[in-house]
Amino acid sequence: MNFSTYAAFRFLRASREQRFISWITTLSIVGIAIGVATMIVVLSVINGFEDELRNRFLAANAHVMLYRFPAGLSSPEKWERSLQKQFGSEITGISPFVHAETMGRKEHLIHSVLVRGIDPEQRKRVQDLASIVRPVDALALLQDEIRAAEKGEPLPDAPSIILGIRLLETMNAKVGDLVELVAPQTESSGDPFRDMQKYKVVGVYDSGLQHYDVKLGILSIPAAQQLFQMGEAVTGLEIGLKDPDRSLEIAAELDMRYNLSVKEWQSYNRPIFEAMRTERLVIALIVALVAFVASFNILTTLFVTVTQKQREISLFKAIGASNGQILMLFLTQSSFIGFFGGALGILLALGLGFIIEHYQIVDLPDIYLLAKLPVEYDWRVYLGVTLGGVLIAALAGLYPAWSATRVTPNLGLMENV
Repeated sequence: MNFSTYAAFRFLRASREQRFISWITTLSIVGIAIGVATMIVVLSVINGFEDELRNRFLAANAHVMLYRFPAGLSSPEKWERSLQKQFGSEITGISPFVHAETMGRKEHLIHSVLVRGIDPEQRKRVQDLASIVRPVDALALLQDEIRAAEKGEPLPDAPSIILGIRLLETMNAKVGDLVELVAPQTESSGDPFRDMQKYKVVGVYDSGLQHYDVKLGILSIPAAQQLFQMGEAVTGLEIGLKDPDRSLEIAAELDMRYNLSVKEWQSYNRPIFEAMRTERLVIALIVALVAFVASFNILTTLFVTVTQKQREISLFKAIGASNGQILMLFLTQSSFIGFFGGALGILLALGLGFIIEHYQIVDLPDIYLLAKLPVEYDWRVYLGVTLGGVLIAALAGLYPAWSATRVTPNLGLMENV
């Protein structure tokens, strides 16, 4: 251990007559710890929130949609071949879909329903729905209807439907019940519910996203085509990408090549992600003020130390300590305060993160789409914020350290040593 480090430790251990310095040092460490812990928790929650939403959006939506609404695509296989030829190396899968809105009814309860017709096997290569649909065999029942239709067999009298969990609750239905959907009418009529088609609820769709769970009904493609009298046409194609973050680039290329509407997953809820990025910056700046307050405590601690340690500093310089060593002594002292505060801040952040993650201490309103705050434990956040705390502490000690180098050596003290 060199001279500067040894002396820094000795100065941190205040004597009985200098308990005031010890208390200020403790408060400085606690201030840095609170600032570091708060910053880590805030960034961990925001990052966790963004990742959770991103994962849920990706589970509920294809990376890119290519569609023509309301006319639809009459030959989806032709478009699939073209897409595979142009973007085969970028694509994980392509799946046709039917998309239309209608009204649903169970007994006297009526609610709007967003119908999505899918092919589960093809959809699995785009984005697997198995994690957000229960029971697990619900999608298999839709696939059975598709296989039967391919063989020329008619659909059941009550085809299978998977309802969003909130829609299921609103309609007071459960798995196994029958619900009715309004079929479009070719002729105008005073009774919009004249032509109703019965469907059997075989599963629940629970994405955790309010605007899907409250109105989505999933059918097999043949059942959706029959309901909306589309023949063999589909609304469009869902495209899965190997790299979801390239959806904007791929969507731009598709828009240039094809005379169809294109939409990528990032545009579904762009305002939410933009708002979160802004909130992250604003909150980070506000929380950083806590660390700056703690840095003033460090500044005070070191100034008091310089004042009360004049005799020791003079003695050190008298026996040959250089200005550089004196400077390093106080910079080391402030860095130690930052290091201890940062280490304590990490422990506090881990504890707070555990509490937030496992105990629902905050009830989020529906607008935030999630029931509780998610936490992401990213070592880069922990390391970056802790190093930032240490840097602030070190910078806070710079001026007092420079002041210490201005103390003149007192050779008279050598005679008393």
